[in-house]
Amino acid sequence: MLRRSLTLGSFLAATLVVVACQDVATSSAPLAPTAPARALTTDLPASRPALTLPASTPAVDRLFSEFGTRAINPGDYVCSDESPIIDFVNNELSLTLSTTAERNRFFALYNRYADLLPTYEALFFQTTDTPQTFGYQGEFTQVMRKTERDVKNFWDIPSAQIQVVAMHGTMLRDTARTYATYTQVFGFSPASSRAAARVLRDSLAASTTMHGGNYSFWTFNSVSFRDREDGIPDKIVMGDGILEGYAAIGYADVAPQAIFAHEFAHQIQYENEYFDDLGNVTAPEQTRYTELMADAMSAYFLTHARGEALNRKRVEEFLNVFYQIGDCAFTNPGHHGTPNQRMKAAQFGFKVADDFQKQGHILTSAEFHDLFLANYPTLIAPDVTTP
Repeated sequence: MLRRSLTLGSFLAATLVVVACQDVATSSAPLAPTAPARALTTDLPASRPALTLPASTPAVDRLFSEFGTRAINPGDYVCSDESPIIDFVNNELSLTLSTTAERNRFFALYNRYADLLPTYEALFFQTTDTPQTFGYQGEFTQVMRKTERDVKNFWDIPSAQIQVVAMHGTMLRDTARTYATYTQVFGFSPASSRAAARVLRDSLAASTTMHGGNYSFWTFNSVSFRDREDGIPDKIVMGDGILEGYAAIGYADVAPQAIFAHEFAHQIQYENEYFDDLGNVTAPEQTRYTELMADAMSAYFLTHARGEALNRKRVEEFLNVFYQIGDCAFTNPGHHGTPNQRMKAAQFGFKVADDFQKQGHILTSAEFHDLFLANYPTLIAPDVTTP
């Protein structure tokens, strides 16, 4: 089982049985299980919990209601579950679910963990020893390589060892790769794994809407990972689905850089041991703190003249959409902060960049952390305006 050093963003991240923090908020999942996630067993289950389209109550609030402790009082904060990226993924899903045949194929895949297999296969088996491409047709490969170089040169932590690999939904057609993940990672029996691998391959081959695995639902994900005890290299994994999804709604010029910068910020937190800054707090409080710090660090890098040097207005336009995925799941241990809190954290990063780049200075990660920690109470203050 992966430890807490996995930070993962997925619309179905709540189905994972690892201790994880989701880098894309999960409260407005296009489809979300209606029952708590079950632990992976030694054999494939007959089916997974049924899926339903979003309800007014965030799905992850229902999933994680047993925690019983909210990170914040929801009545004090403005929070919305609407976002064009959710519309994009829902529209793609709706097309698949609109016919019986395609719906059956989708659930044949979902019931066999097709939404998790690309993530785990990339984490456990993919390395930079194999040439990596990003995007359905490799269209993001160049920008990802440049962004990796820029981010690693900008921040002061040791980073040569951090591998950047891609997550492709097309791996679901490869029975050898899915079999290896089922048996070696999930612990399923060889017979069940072989049968499931064939179902995945055949269902995708027959599908008229899931494009052989180039389908955002299976890889709408980004992961920052560190677990040196098990000998797995430090990794950042970028899913095709998340890159293609934001490109489809008009953010191909900024989304890859922004998402990667956020993931790299988690590597800084691992390296400098910032995960325990708040001491003994609830899981939602813990995750909100580290996620808002990652938001601030990424905004600082993106707009700093010696960082990515992107236009602040354009970055802010993207972040407004990125944060509006709607993390209103105040009891979720993966709670990232409300959209407004996340934007306030980003604006803090913008301001720090403005204040220091005039001298051509790049703050160390420790210096930035100390500034963020001092300003954190302001960033999470209630934002509801009372008449």
